[in-house]
Amino acid sequence: MSANREAAVLGWGLCLQGFPSATAWRAGEPVEPFKPSGALIERRSRRRCSLFTRAIADAYGEALAASGFDGSLVATVFGSALGEVGTMIRLLDTMWRGTDPMSPMAFAMSVHNAASGVVSISSGNRGFTTSIGADYDTPAMALHEAFGLLGGGFEAVMVTCGDEGVLTDLVPAGTEWSLTCGALALAPVELAPDAPRMARPVLGARRPEEAHRADLSPAGARNPCAGIVDVIDALAAGWSGPVVLDRGAGAGWTAAVTAADAR
Repeated sequence: MSANREAAVLGWGLCLQGFPSATAWRAGEPVEPFKPSGALIERRSRRRCSLFTRAIADAYGEALAASGFDGSLVATVFGSALGEVGTMIRLLDTMWRGTDPMSPMAFAMSVHNAASGVVSISSGNRGFTTSIGADYDTPAMALHEAFGLLGGGFEAVMVTCGDEGVLTDLVPAGTEWSLTCGALALAPVELAPDAPRMARPVLGARRPEEAHRADLSPAGARNPCAGIVDVIDALAAGWSGPVVLDRGAGAGWTAAVTAADAR
């Protein structure tokens, strides 16, 4: 990849409140009742997975299927500001207020890299995997990690970012956010010269008013990983230009995308 500045985008996937896939999102057809399937996760593990882990798996699975990557070998980067916060809060509540013993299984599913582990195991993945949390800069840092992997010789990298809907008793009214997960399949541009591209994130390269934004609900726009939806929406729409990766709440990382027919 030339100076590690651009990557080819071979697939994307979404799972956000009301929309179980990128296809449903682009069609503008919300699904109710909405419930992520977690179809990628093997059945035994799926029974104990949270809604959030199932949503991450659905977004990842859609992007992986579109890319044609080998799911057993691809490198994976999972980003989440809070991870399995709902499971963790329930465990803390049991510890301090309840009388029942804590569940070892629930504890195992409360760690920040729970989704990474479940998806990797279910996919039989033997490649590199990591989990990243960077508050509202989580999408930008996850993409930086992916570009580093591509620059280091990996030919297929999956980037999946998301956060579950925040528990309403943790934040003031009007600041809560809804479930939002998105995934991108990246490769060196030399391997897919005709595919859409995205540039490595940079700080403050464009003013926010010049950037593409998806038409998210107010609650969806407040999710720390909303920027990954903005990138995917821009790519799916065939748009070329900058995308702000933090919705103005982080350090100001942006990434430019280029439609396949714009070169």
